[in-house]
Amino acid sequence: MGTVTCDRRSFLLDGRRRLLISGEVHYARSLPEEWPGLLDRCRACGLDAVASYVFWNFHEPERGVYDFSGRRDLGCFLQLCAERGLKVILRLGPYCCAEWNYGGFPSYLRDEPGIEIRTWNAPYIERAERYLRRLAEVVRPWLYSNGGPVILVQIENEYNNVAARYGEAGKRYLAWMAQLPRALDLTVPVLMCEGAAPGAIAALNGFSLDDRRIAEFRAAHPGLPLSWTECWTGWYNTWGYRHHYRSARNLGFHLLRFLGHGGSFWNYYMWHGGTNFGRNSMYLGTTAYSFDAPLDEGGEPTAKAFYLAGLHEILHRWEPVLLAGEPRVEVDTAECRRVVWSGEAGRLELELELKKQRGALRGNGHEIWVSDHECECAAPCWCDGGGGRDWEFAREPRPAERRDAVFSTEVCEQLTLTRDRSDYCWYAAEAEVTTPGPQLLTLEAAADLVYVYWDGELLGSTPLPLAENRGPTGEGAMTVGGGSSLERTEGQYGVQFAFSAAAGRHRLEIWCVSLGRCKGDWMISGPMNTECKGLWRPVRLNGRALGPWRQYPGLCGPGAWSRSPAAGPQWLRTTIPVAPDVLAAAIDFRLAATGLGKGFLRWNGFELGRHWLLPGHGYGADESWQDAALDGLTLGPDGEPTQAYYRIPPTLVAAENRLEIFEEQQADPRRIRLEFRVGKTSAEPAAKQGDE
Repeated sequence: MGTVTCDRRSFLLDGRRRLLISGEVHYARSLPEEWPGLLDRCRACGLDAVASYVFWNFHEPERGVYDFSGRRDLGCFLQLCAERGLKVILRLGPYCCAEWNYGGFPSYLRDEPGIEIRTWNAPYIERAERYLRRLAEVVRPWLYSNGGPVILVQIENEYNNVAARYGEAGKRYLAWMAQLPRALDLTVPVLMCEGAAPGAIAALNGFSLDDRRIAEFRAAHPGLPLSWTECWTGWYNTWGYRHHYRSARNLGFHLLRFLGHGGSFWNYYMWHGGTNFGRNSMYLGTTAYSFDAPLDEGGEPTAKAFYLAGLHEILHRWEPVLLAGEPRVEVDTAECRRVVWSGEAGRLELELELKKQRGALRGNGHEIWVSDHECECAAPCWCDGGGGRDWEFAREPRPAERRDAVFSTEVCEQLTLTRDRSDYCWYAAEAEVTTPGPQLLTLEAAADLVYVYWDGELLGSTPLPLAENRGPTGEGAMTVGGGSSLERTEGQYGVQFAFSAAAGRHRLEIWCVSLGRCKGDWMISGPMNTECKGLWRPVRLNGRALGPWRQYPGLCGPGAWSRSPAAGPQWLRTTIPVAPDVLAAAIDFRLAATGLGKGFLRWNGFELGRHWLLPGHGYGADESWQDAALDGLTLGPDGEPTQAYYRIPPTLVAAENRLEIFEEQQADPRRIRLEFRVGKTSAEPAAKQGDE
């Protein structure tokens, strides 16, 4: 029914040029009951479209078992977009990244015989095509060409990050990916960002698009519109590091500069970050996926949202002028750039003060928007909803109490045991000390967080903080496309423990805890299917390899409950009441997790996600390539927990609520509080708007 085309200037819907302002909203990071409100706020802030990844492991959690119902009802999400007049850019994968567990790949891919992920490899190609064929059946009715809201589909993601690793086989794979949507009868244009094959529309990602990148893009793709698929509104947070924030003024300046280069489509990443419920966060990623987005984790607008809404209002008003033709550059120096659009609908002028990172729009001679204005918004007011009535405790069985051991001469890598259905795996062996006194225990390869117990007492754990990019695992020969092999080197996985022990036989227990799968190849310097967890190389005491081993994958769950805290890993539970007037008025809830250590949270049986009250220090893994000053990034207070609050969607809150906690370390549950907020956030955009 509808047509989507493009040229150098813009995208055209049914032959009409459109300025497309989009925001990333992942339906998998919120609940279906929240989707209508989220999308209403997107529309109210002046968005024309929303973008979302479709995570493969979210819809095919087990091999051949597809789920598009409930929280996974993609059709429902697309229908809600259509009802609000929002267009959709649907990012199909099969690789997504998005700081999501395993980049969106289902864990079973790792176990496919002969597989190598994200390259021309027959087992991978077969599995990816089978999934995408099933996904196409769901998506096809919602395409713009069939009367639906989906105007673009993205395939693969940021392949430039790994293209050198896979060589010619990678190029062949990417070319196949570019044509696959057509073979699946997905009759809208195909998008590829940061690495595109012929037949797909290329696009760029980043905090900003500087003159050099734009010039290179224009030279390489002279007939395509300048498209910014990920305009980063902030940055994600990782355990053990400080929070990342991006100023609205910096974002506004770079948006104006993009417009001055003729840009007509951008997508805020993220517009609403949401929550990594359950075990959906990538390795080291926090449960909250806030991204300093314009809509906060609960979906309420922030000052950044109101700031951008003011800009969107101006741009939509001047859309006929902006799209009438190419912008004309009148001044272009190291300090100033002046760009003019003119047509029958009027004259619009953009002046950029490059060194000051300031921009101003003037319409028909009147200043109507400046990038350095202030927009204030009252901080959300959280009220104390109280804590648990009574707490109960239960021990998590230790290896000596379990009867589900997997026996082996050498250690078995954790994912071969858990299939990534659990974060946890115990390893147990006997250790003979022949010479009393100082001992050295060496774990040649261990991931992610390990606790070492000697005769039942905690000996130590992995030094913190952990690095996001840890390097190759060194597991086997990692053959890449074209037949070459990566150098077999170890990454940051070895750890040693020095201690003193008496002569004789001792009990060694090593508890390995996963913090999520890697999100991309570069994190492990090898194909994603080579990622390892737990132990996968020898454990040595004073240089001598230990074994045989008993391995215990997963958790047993709570045994007998009591009123007394348990020693070591334990379960906690309580009932938290919520008054009727709070239930009627609250727009969001959260747990203030003060008093907890590390583990995971369940609320009325729903997996809220991992908790970890770990102080944040330092910038994080990406400091080496980010320019914080240029990108407008600032850090939260040093020493503040990376995440101290854990969101509970209001639809999960009842008059009586069961909170269940698994705690790996230690906990004082009396300090845990339920908090709520009421009322809508309000603010007025402070953009300078003159008479036209």
